[in-house]
Formats: sequence, C-alpha cells, structure tokens
Amino acid sequence: MSSPTANTAPTLFSRLACACNCAYGISSKTGSYIAPAIYDPAVNWTAPPTAISATKSGGGSGPKINACLVGINQDGIIIAFRGTLPPAWTVASLEDWWQDIVDSAPVSAPPLPGKVHSGFWAALNTLWEDVVTAVELLQQKYPSAPIYVTGHSKGGPLASLGAARLMLGENIIATQVVTFASPHPGDTNFVTHYPMALPVTRLENYLDLVPFLPPTQEFVDLFKGIGDTKLGKAFCHYFPKICAALHSTQNWDYSSLGKLDFVTSSGDVVGIDNYQAIPEYRFVQILAALFGLGDHYQTLAELAADPTLSGDATPELAEAQLLGLDLSKIGAAHCIACQSVSCAGGYMTGAGGDPICPACSV
Repeated sequence: MSSPTANTAPTLFSRLACACNCAYGISSKTGSYIAPAIYDPAVNWTAPPTAISATKSGGGSGPKINACLVGINQDGIIIAFRGTLPPAWTVASLEDWWQDIVDSAPVSAPPLPGKVHSGFWAALNTLWEDVVTAVELLQQKYPSAPIYVTGHSKGGPLASLGAARLMLGENIIATQVVTFASPHPGDTNFVTHYPMALPVTRLENYLDLVPFLPPTQEFVDLFKGIGDTKLGKAFCHYFPKICAALHSTQNWDYSSLGKLDFVTSSGDVVGIDNYQAIPEYRFVQILAALFGLGDHYQTLAELAADPTLSGDATPELAEAQLLGLDLSKIGAAHCIACQSVSCAGGYMTGAGGDPICPACSV
C-alpha cells in the first residue's frame, strides 16, 4: 500500500471523492481508464486501478454506461462506481435524466432486504462478476486491507447496493460506504434492514436535487402541498414529466440511507438536526434558485407568496426568467469536481479536498 505524497488528498473522504472523479475517467466508448489530472494522484493509487464497464444490457455493443474502478491506496481497497451526468443543463435534458431516476418502481433483489430501485439494481448486475473478481484479487495480495465503497450520483446507490451484496452474497465485508449526491437506493424496508455492519455516510450538497430522488413520501407530501399554488403550477408547466413521475411514485416508499453530512452554501458540513439540512428548507432553496427568487425564504408557504408569482396564469410568468431558471446552479451543485465556472465544488469542499484543487475565480 502506498504512502501519502504532496499531491495526495488530505482526508479519507476527499480521497474517496477523488476516486469518484477518477471513475469518470473510464471511457464510455472503450471502457479504458484515462487517469484524470489532479484526481488520480490525489487518490494516490498503489497501482493503476482496474476499470470495469458494461453496456446497459451487460452485453453487445453500445455505450458503456455502467462503470466502476477497483484499486488500492493508503486507505485500503477502493470500489468507486461511476455516476452519470446529463448531456447539457437544459430543461429537456434535466427532465429526461431526472425521469430516469424517478420513474422506476422498487423490486425485490435477494439477498438484499426490502425492495430496491430496479434501474440501479440492473446496472449493478452488469458489473457484478468483474467487481467481485477484482476485489478478491486485491484481497489475496492485501488480505488485511479495509474496503471502502463509494460512488457519485448514480454511483451512490450502486455503492450502497454493492456493499450490501458483497456482504450478504459474497461474505466480503466493507469497512465503510461513502456516497456523494446519491439518489435513494431502496425502500424503507431496505433501509431499516440494511446490514448494521456496514456504516453508510451520504454527503449531499446545497441546491442539489438528485439526493431527493426517487422521492420519499415526505418529499411527495411537500410537493403536493404546493401543487395548486402558482409556484407548483410554474414548476409543472416547465417540468411536466417530472411532475407526472412524482405523482406516480406516491406508494413506492423510498427512503434515505445512512448518516447525512450536508454541505451548506458556505461549505460547512452539518447534520440532519441543522435547519439547513431539513428537506423543506433545501427544497425551497432549490425552487428559489430555479426561478431566480433569492435565497431568503425558509418555507414553501413563504416562497409561494413571492410577489413575482403574481397573475392568474403561471405560464405567463416572464418566459426569459423561467426558461433561464438558473439551471447552471442546479447542475453546478451536483458536480463532484473541484470548484470551477461550471462546478460549485461543494462536495469536494465538504469532503475536505480543497487543498488539492487549483485556485479558481468564479
């Protein structure tokens, strides 16, 4: 196992965040790993990690949309599942992307408890045999090495599902699961009976909508609460697919997994007991950012009463204002990379990785 260097990220979580960034270095065309500058040396891999990838079906030709890195560094064995990002921060691309996450009924997936997101489970299946093989090879060489399972965006639920499957199906017990911007992997029964031997920490960032998806019943109730307001109508006017999907998921009972580390707008990390981490407050900030209404609201009722949302027909709200929607802020909040013009850098900051990031004027 390697020793830290001057380029190594300073904390475990920041090295895992960098491993998630490295997973984006797996080519969707060839499946080969192209080591990204900054992040690859920041993980401080002992040897080049193994890249694993697969098409959506697991076979045949086409883009390798499912991918994972398995390697080892000073911390131990790292399994980093790659996420997905929309092709562009436009209303259309966001709708398609969010709908893929939201519109998926939970299914039984033995040996895991409860029910899990069918799309995430299917993606994990395409990678599974190669992941287990890669982990076992490293275990043979480093039998006492801890195992850390991580992932960003779609990679988050794959990490949570994968760690449980390793334990329950392969008798391989991970030391910790750390997810960034993770959608919900399963229902309340899955979360309640998730193996207690697997500690899970989920990092979620200010203005990032993805960790709310697929929606919990609490989120559905929040959304229903603004359904007949001008705010709700404005949202549904511009995101009809998402609205339809939200209404279809009301009995799916998705739930959040693990301990929450919430990254605030100032880059501080707080727990679920802090008001800034409360779902309603976070949803209010997201809607206010989308509609350019400022960040001083704390409740949906306050936001819905904003004088900008005046008039009888919400579609008649300023077209330029709503179609602009500050989508860049929402996209930037979901990004796991270092801060840049297009990336808020919240996840890297929350993980403690800022020292490895280049200076950036934003």
